[in-house]
This record gives sequence, C-alpha cells and structure tokens, in this order.
Amino acid sequence: MAHRNAWAATGILLLACLAALILWGVLSPSTARYPTVRVALDFFPNPNHVPLYAAIDQGFFACRGIRVEIVPPSDPSQGVRLAATRVADVALTPQMNFLIAKDAGLPLIAVAALIDRSLGGLLSLKEAGIRTLSDLRGKRIGYSLVPLEPALWKTVLSSAGLTLDDVEMVNVGMNTVPALLLHQVDAIGAFRNFEPLQVELQGREPIFFAQEEHGVPETYELIAVANVALLSTRRAEVRAFVAGLAEGIDYTRAHPEEAFSALVKARPDLNDELDRRSFAATVPLYATGASLTNAAQWERMQDYLLASGLVSTRWLLGELCADQLSTDR
Repeated sequence: MAHRNAWAATGILLLACLAALILWGVLSPSTARYPTVRVALDFFPNPNHVPLYAAIDQGFFACRGIRVEIVPPSDPSQGVRLAATRVADVALTPQMNFLIAKDAGLPLIAVAALIDRSLGGLLSLKEAGIRTLSDLRGKRIGYSLVPLEPALWKTVLSSAGLTLDDVEMVNVGMNTVPALLLHQVDAIGAFRNFEPLQVELQGREPIFFAQEEHGVPETYELIAVANVALLSTRRAEVRAFVAGLAEGIDYTRAHPEEAFSALVKARPDLNDELDRRSFAATVPLYATGASLTNAAQWERMQDYLLASGLVSTRWLLGELCADQLSTDR
C-alpha cells in the first residue's frame, strides 16, 4: 500500500510538471530559454550516470525550470576544477577526490550524491593463482590514479600483513584491464560494477577484494559538487538540479529498462552486454534521495585521509555539504 501511495504521489507530481511544461511552452519548441546547469561528468558516460540521463529524458529537470547540459570531460581528473572555476556549474566526483581538492584550496561544496557507497577494490584473476590478498606478495599491482590509489592499496594490503614493499606498483595509465588480461600485472585497481564483469565476458574468472572489507572506510563513490559561490547566486537552480536528480534515481530504480534506454538514446555505443550488466549491478547502489549527509561516513573518511597523509584539514559537515539541498524535494 505504501508503495502504491508513493507512486500515486509521483503521478501527481508528473501531472503537475506536465501542466507546467505546457504552460511554460517547454513542449514547444524547446527548453532553450531555461537557465542551463552544466554538469561535468567524472568520466566518460557510463551506467553510473543513468539517473542523470533518465532525469533529462523524463523532463524532471525541465519541470523544475532548468535545462541540464552534460559535459563529458576531456580529462577525467579535471572535473572538480571545472566546477571550482565555474566552467561547469556542477561536477561529479568521488568523495575522496572532493576532500583532497578542497584541502588543496578549491572552493567546493557537495550538493548531492549519485552513488553513496564504495565501488573500488583490487581485481585479480584466478588463473594467476590469486585466492587471497596474501597471494599478492611479490606480485605486480597496476594503478592509474596518484596519489590516491597507492594509499588505498597500502591499506588493503596491510589487512593481510603486507606492505607496499612486498609488491611492485606499476603505473599502467588507463590500460588497467588489458594489462591484467595480458599478465603484465597481477592485480589492478577496479570498480566492482564494471571491470570484473568485463573480465568475465572475456571468459576469465575474476577475484575481487572490496576495499571497504579491507580497512578503507565506506565512501560516497560519486557525488555532485559545485563552487561555494554558486549557491549564493544560483541557489534555486542548484536545488532544482538536486531534486531532479533525486527523482531520476527513484525513476531508475522503478523503471530500469526505460532509464537505461535514456542513456542509450544519448550514447548508442553503450547498448552492449557489458554496459547492460554493469547497469544491473549499479541499480541497487544509487543514493536514495540523492542524500549525502551521513555524518559518520564523512567523519570516518576524513579520519582515513588525514591518517594517510592525503589531506591536512578537517572540515565540519556544514562546510562540506549543502545538506538542505539534498533533502528538499
């Protein structure tokens, strides 16, 4: 009954949005006259981003009076800088990257969450004789992100009594999976909702060590951040973005096939078995309500980054998160 009532309420909202769209002339000819919120992705479009594409496709942003433009990054490491310099209005980034960027002085604040739990870990192959983390002693670990990955894998390895001196760290750039499959390295940093599935589709058996099971605190894998000044000048638009994203997450969970179709409509090249499997694995991981205000999770992650030497500053939750934006629907 509660489920039925929730969707009845959603239906009322959609009808209200439709009426607004007609009134505002959005259905003809376009939303071009709406203020645009430019969203820089953390990486090239992929199943992690489905709720964002679904929200655009279903008009959840338009009915709140904004137009959302997605900006794939030319350099995935630069998304937060695009938000900090206001080249983009909002940027998607991992929580850890956000804290490191804020510690470096970038004027950023988190406004919403897209994926509110960890995805990362170490990936190996059964054929390489890896069954436990201890089996990585004397092996090569491929990575691409510095300084974050070496710090993460130092923690993960320490849970098995290993140090970085017990392995060889190899920077393989973005070619992590090919390096693993070709046995150039014995393990790589990976996301559980993509690379292990990619390995399986190659007929290999993946062995995955989830980072949160080996000493790394649970993290918000993907959050939306903005320049602090943006909240002063365009607060209503940011609130509209957060509300539309939250509705996109709800819709994606309730209508996964239709939501995935919105991604494929924008990126037909993603209509393949790997991306479909990745999306199915990601659906349970999206952040309910786009909420990012789990205070304990922020505290534990700050403790971890401080202890790892990756940041030098501790922030209050109110300095990190515009919490009211993530709860106003």
